[in-house]
Amino acid sequence: MKLEIERKFLLKAAPDIEPVEVIKIEQWYWKNHRGTWERARLCNSSTNGEYYVHTIKKGVSKGVNMEDEKFLSKEEFEYFVERCKDKNEESRFISKDRWVYPQADLKWEVDIFNSGHHLIVAEIEIPKKTFKIKIPDFIKSKMLLEVTGLKQFSNKNLSNKI
Repeated sequence: MKLEIERKFLLKAAPDIEPVEVIKIEQWYWKNHRGTWERARLCNSSTNGEYYVHTIKKGVSKGVNMEDEKFLSKEEFEYFVERCKDKNEESRFISKDRWVYPQADLKWEVDIFNSGHHLIVAEIEIPKKTFKIKIPDFIKSKMLLEVTGLKQFSNKNLSNKI
């Protein structure tokens, strides 16, 4: 497990500059029999092609999670989705486009949600909680407010029940 520290910002519109990478993401959530939510993603990247990722996150504090992440095969991903579609299971789904903007050693990821919500959220993973971020003008000019730690802006809470 690795420590993930991120800051999130609600945007009023997508940035006006072209991203370096666009990733179309289908994200499935399944509540396992221990009561922990697991996530599997199908990512279709403009630069890296198609790949699949499994994640389990555990909240530590506002904007901080422990994250266990691994790549999946297509078959493992399809099995996860079938489990999600089982009517006896608790599961959720959301899709989004992710625009990626590298900045120094970090990268801004702008998620554009169009499945039931029209929301745009920018996030950046930082190396430590006290790290001072410099918000680039292309984000700052579209920013409404910081939503770090607000549960209603988590992908799982934005997702639709299956």
